[in-house]
Amino acid sequence: MNFKSSTSALFLMLILTFFSCSHQPKKMNIAIVDSTNGLMKNMPTDFPVYLTDTLIFRDELEKKHGKNIFIVHTGHLLNPKASKLENEILLESLSARGIDLFNLTLEDFVIADLQGINFDKYSQKFLNSSVIDLSIDDLVSAKNIKALEIHNDVAFIGLSDTRIEKSVDSESVREKYIIDDYVLSILKSKRLAVATNPPIHSFIIIHTLGEVINEVMARLPPNFINSLAD
Repeated sequence: MNFKSSTSALFLMLILTFFSCSHQPKKMNIAIVDSTNGLMKNMPTDFPVYLTDTLIFRDELEKKHGKNIFIVHTGHLLNPKASKLENEILLESLSARGIDLFNLTLEDFVIADLQGINFDKYSQKFLNSSVIDLSIDDLVSAKNIKALEIHNDVAFIGLSDTRIEKSVDSESVREKYIIDDYVLSILKSKRLAVATNPPIHSFIIIHTLGEVINEVMARLPPNFINSLAD
């Protein structure tokens, strides 16, 4: 199985979608879509999905794409060069922007830990499907940090890249947080998704891994697609 990726694209989105009808067996289609900041094209969803790595306002996008637009911030939300106060002001400002989901990265958790910032103080929805807190041997989570976000029968999974600004990187940080194996992260999230009611029709994996996603796809077990269609 060959997967094409573009090094010029800022984001690669993996879309796993299965379709079913009363006359045909369920089938899973897999496609990798190269996407920069902006509206995802050829989406298998009944609502538009917009990707951004900046803090934009919902009103501007609704005027162009409709009120049912789903906006996802792709990660690296906190600024490693900002003070705790500055990052907290940033987090406080999010509610006014109307962004639906924030994918948190390893760097975001590192900065929050070093600065004593608690994401659960804020009303936004955060996504983390791959960053593990070694003190609990489980994903970093909170009331508003989920391993899986479901919207209109579509499950969003968020993988973190490994990029950390040198100014916030340290041995103690490396001993507290790790990134789980990406394949395991996908499979664990898939297990959560298929147990939901009503069942999930599509999976969108948010990441900034570049060509690494090709290796991840190659390592997924052969029965992965079939198991999603069971």
